[in-house]
Amino acid sequence: MPSTKRVKLYAIVDCDNFFVSCERVFQRKLLNRPVIVLSNNDGCIVAQSPEVKILGIKRGTPIHEVKNIIKNEHVTVLSSNYTLYGDMSRRVMETLHEFTPDIDIYSIDEAFLTLEISDGDKYGREIRTAVLKHTGIPVTIGIGTTKTLAKVAVRYCKKQKDRRGVLDLYAHPSPDKILSEVPVNDVWGIGYRTTKWLHERGIKTALDLKNIPDKMIRKHSGVTGLRVVYELRGISCVELRSMWLPRKSIISSRSFGRYVTSLDELKESVATHATIAAEKLRGDGTVAGLMSVFITTNGYSKNPQYAKSAYTYIVPVSNASHDLIRCAHAIVKHIYRPGFKYIKAGVTLFNITPDTQRQLDIFVTRDFAREKRLYRAVDAINYKYGSRSIRHLACGIKQGWAMKRNYRSPLYTTNWEELPIAKIC
Repeated sequence: MPSTKRVKLYAIVDCDNFFVSCERVFQRKLLNRPVIVLSNNDGCIVAQSPEVKILGIKRGTPIHEVKNIIKNEHVTVLSSNYTLYGDMSRRVMETLHEFTPDIDIYSIDEAFLTLEISDGDKYGREIRTAVLKHTGIPVTIGIGTTKTLAKVAVRYCKKQKDRRGVLDLYAHPSPDKILSEVPVNDVWGIGYRTTKWLHERGIKTALDLKNIPDKMIRKHSGVTGLRVVYELRGISCVELRSMWLPRKSIISSRSFGRYVTSLDELKESVATHATIAAEKLRGDGTVAGLMSVFITTNGYSKNPQYAKSAYTYIVPVSNASHDLIRCAHAIVKHIYRPGFKYIKAGVTLFNITPDTQRQLDIFVTRDFAREKRLYRAVDAINYKYGSRSIRHLACGIKQGWAMKRNYRSPLYTTNWEELPIAKIC
């Protein structure tokens, strides 16, 4: 029988095949069928259903290399629908907040929870049931006394169908047996070079790493490596929040869906990227003081080649979209050269500082409070109704240069015109 004593445990909730699962929520015909989701411009495979993995198609494979398999096996091909995935992620995280306020969102499809419970297995199944009921997204949950052990548990659980989606490593009768079955390269925080170094010394499993001498791992990987070992031993020393430091730079860039030759279209592109970067700044509560913009042709084509970048200071420092668009337009106008076929453009922000420590300019008088209220309203509307509900005209209307998404599913949850339709037969 499980203990009635409440202990502090860490759980990681990992959405199963997240991009594919989001599509299946609204297209039930895709259940149990092979499905792949493509990267920007429909280039490579970034997500695949279990049925596709059985066919031997790997993530990262260019779509043109597996056209015959896709045709012969009737694989459904979809473009990335980031607006849908982002909104579904938000719904998953809101459901998790119902179980604990202490949540660390690790990625779009993963989150750590800090729990004080007596029965991790039972509580994990309650979470799993609630997420599936509220969002339609299946999840796998790993539980342990440290975040690294929770990560080990969730990866192991994903490969064990009999676990029914939850593994509490703390309550498991033989946790070392599980660690002995987990390859060392699957341990959170162990990279390629460290894996190679460990293999050369006969350390091939998580259990081997747990039992490694402290001096050996510290000499090679320093305090970071030693923390991983301690975590495997059940000593919590990785506080995830400490890893989420303010970003030192922000980049937004995309390849075009077709070649771009005109300055006007390049200005629309960099304005769009400047807007995205500004939204990230405001989300972090920061401002930027330096901007870099680049444009480039396709280095793999036989067309004449040209690539150029330049930077400008943002005075005063800002996170307002109109300020960043003004700077981006000035740079792209300076570096643009006619007669070339451009394939990509992007914006990078530097000199990022907290908004509360904004350095003002004695020669610039602006109502920053009013500006902050304006963009707070804009961001709230775009968050609720979709990222393009309100945007600057400088970003363009039709955006003919935008990346190819020929197989995109509808924006089921963020666009009134694309809401799913229920039919009564």
